Amino acid sequence: MSMTLSDKHIWIEPVDVALAEVAAKAGATALVLPESAETAGLPRVGAGGDFAEGRDFERYRIEREADEEDVRRDRLAVVEPAEWSIIPAENLISRGVDVIQVVDDAEQAKLALTIMEQGVAGIWLRDADAGAIEALGHVLAELAPAPVTLGEARITAVSPVGMGDRSCLDLIGELDPGEGLLVGSFNHARFLVHSENVDNPHCAARPFRVNAGAIHGYVVTPGDRVRYLAEMASGDPALVVGADGRTRTLAVGRNKIERRPMVQVEAVDDDGNRYSAILQHAETIRLVSPEGRAVSVVDLAPGDRVRVSLAERGGRHFGRRVEETILER
Repeated sequence: MSMTLSDKHIWIEPVDVALAEVAAKAGATALVLPESAETAGLPRVGAGGDFAEGRDFERYRIEREADEEDVRRDRLAVVEPAEWSIIPAENLISRGVDVIQVVDDAEQAKLALTIMEQGVAGIWLRDADAGAIEALGHVLAELAPAPVTLGEARITAVSPVGMGDRSCLDLIGELDPGEGLLVGSFNHARFLVHSENVDNPHCAARPFRVNAGAIHGYVVTPGDRVRYLAEMASGDPALVVGADGRTRTLAVGRNKIERRPMVQVEAVDDDGNRYSAILQHAETIRLVSPEGRAVSVVDLAPGDRVRVSLAERGGRHFGRRVEETILER
């Protein structure tokens, strides 16, 4: 499911020692700082530190394939960027080398941490100012999003509401049984809408697709943000959620908006919180039962229970949570 970053080395070299705390909050596992600098309780990379060159790691610059033969496998290999960085990293990973890729920004770090799916052993973000450190924090949150807590709600009504524009999010990877997206008409109360990976006798399964509902609906994205379904576009990250609450990130390949008959699904949980979503009225659109089974909206009836997610109440400003009084109905 989600990528494991817990065993990755995230070394940050801030341009100012005062940024040590910022780097720690962003997800650094060690800081590249002078010996006398405060490290916010993290290990230090450098002479006399927790990670020292010649003892714990060696530095390399890979210009050609022959240079890869010189890389030692008994310690970390810090690889400086050269004209090519991706293929050399792949080659070293396949040789069993623990690579620490030196990067200059968050996007380079993201690429290095996902090379050949498993990624390098770690990254060294050099000359990092506050903006670069914050951007890296966002990347780490996107690569390994935190799990969500799913509850149950009881269906109270399923009502046709006429024609509307619905959003089909086609993602760039396949979803497993039980996985989908968190969608709802209210920003704090969402249904787990299942992907179209269920076989049926009338059309081929689409394991990459979530028919997510009316374009006004909210969809949860990595970093505890929400977006309107109408806003989602090719390349945007979406938060894939499993029936057990585990999460991972997949980018949107396309957002296919078409006019279809729609149905409003309403539910309430045991604490009285209301849930609502407007979905396409068709057999292939499914929610998720407490047992993790996909249930079609055409088969839902009052009293049925489904998986939901309840966030803290409050408003949203461009998808970010803000503390304000808001009433949604």
